[in-house]
Amino acid sequence: MGLALEHWPVIVLLVVFGVLYSPTLNSYGMFVWDESEYASIGRSVLRGQGFAIAGVPNQLRPPFLPLAGAAAMWIFGGQWDDSILRGTACALALLALLGVYSFGAARFDRTTGLVAAFLLGITPFFWTFVPMFLCEIPFLAFFAAAVWLFYFGIYFDQRCFLWSWILCALAFLTRHTAVLFFPIIFLFVCLAWWRGGSEVRSRIRSRAFFLSPLAGLLLFLPWLAREYFAFGDPLAGLKRASHQLQDYLPGTTMPWDFYLRRLPILLSAEIAVFIGAGIVWALWKRDRFALHSLLAATFIVTWFSCYRYKEDRIISSAFPFLVMLAAAALAKATAGLRPVARGLVLGALLAGSFVVNLRVTRLVFEHGVTVGYPVFLDAMTFLRENATSGATVLGANFPQIHWYTDLRAINIPEEKALPDALRKSEWVVITNFERVQKPYVLQMIKLIPSIPSRENAIYWDKECITAVVRSDKLLRALNAQ
Repeated sequence: MGLALEHWPVIVLLVVFGVLYSPTLNSYGMFVWDESEYASIGRSVLRGQGFAIAGVPNQLRPPFLPLAGAAAMWIFGGQWDDSILRGTACALALLALLGVYSFGAARFDRTTGLVAAFLLGITPFFWTFVPMFLCEIPFLAFFAAAVWLFYFGIYFDQRCFLWSWILCALAFLTRHTAVLFFPIIFLFVCLAWWRGGSEVRSRIRSRAFFLSPLAGLLLFLPWLAREYFAFGDPLAGLKRASHQLQDYLPGTTMPWDFYLRRLPILLSAEIAVFIGAGIVWALWKRDRFALHSLLAATFIVTWFSCYRYKEDRIISSAFPFLVMLAAAALAKATAGLRPVARGLVLGALLAGSFVVNLRVTRLVFEHGVTVGYPVFLDAMTFLRENATSGATVLGANFPQIHWYTDLRAINIPEEKALPDALRKSEWVVITNFERVQKPYVLQMIKLIPSIPSRENAIYWDKECITAVVRSDKLLRALNAQ
């Protein structure tokens, strides 16, 4: 009870953010490809079918998010729909804010922790990602905690090494980019050995430092075993993820400074200014924790800037470190004021940022929808009503088809293999918005009658088209050409 009373402000903060996020949980209309994969795996786990999508074992997606989704669906009696999983994502977002607060309070004070959590919670990226059943938010929470705990292990208490490696394992079980933990802590160790005293070096030479990785390995070992027995290689998923960015959209190349130009948009211009002040303060005061946070964030942004293809969410693991810099600067700049005056100044600054970011996020929630919505969902309703149980469906966006119909969905093959695939399937889904759909597929829409029947239907709006047709009917139309 005493601990709860001591930290009542963060409890209030989490309640406020929970209320703030709740009305947005039904945003975007439907799941994107990645969300559908995580959700489908979670449903398979709940049914005892393993880490699979439509019966096919999946090697790419780590288990934490699907397991969280499976747990949420189990709590709700085995029901599966978007709202349950979006609520799970919201709970994980609140956990992330609590984690940022905890480290800010532990290193500086509770005010800094509150400001850091508040700033992260209102950044446009974080806010608009809360309703998405994706791994970015839980990953940034686990990754930042692992890095910060390693810092505490070096400079304060070697027992933190154990928890650092446990959080590192959780980060790996959430997203493969947790591999960046290793070069970051290597830099931390080098700096500590160079600049630290005898106590710091003794912690680095301690038994806890060398044995703690075993705890993370033990937590990660079951997943490695699963990967080995399923695919013959314990690192199958990691190896596939390692070249995913290089392989995706090979014709697209983005400038090296893409992320630098995107940061003020993802974090908001106001928070970017606070972060700039935090960087100046960290360099001026040479605050060790702030400088290590800056090093971690800089490494993440620099590393992913070297890739040809870039995407906003890839660098989101840097955001907890950046908002911590901003919070430290704001808290230190107002530390000399009387409590009431300090509260008014900080309240005014944070309220101003909140209002500006509210306008930005409101536009996203009001106008942002997943590509293909709502016509794709209309087509999936048609399939659920007309397909036989367990039917096989061909479609380029097969994870979404599988999640929304609970039918066996597989990708449309190359054109030469299409006739055989049509004979072995019951339905075909054709869209004009799926980027990985093979070019020849869209041309087949002209073979589908415009008049709907129990064997075919076409749904469209101003931008998107989704057509469904029985495979045998499409095969006959192809043979008649």
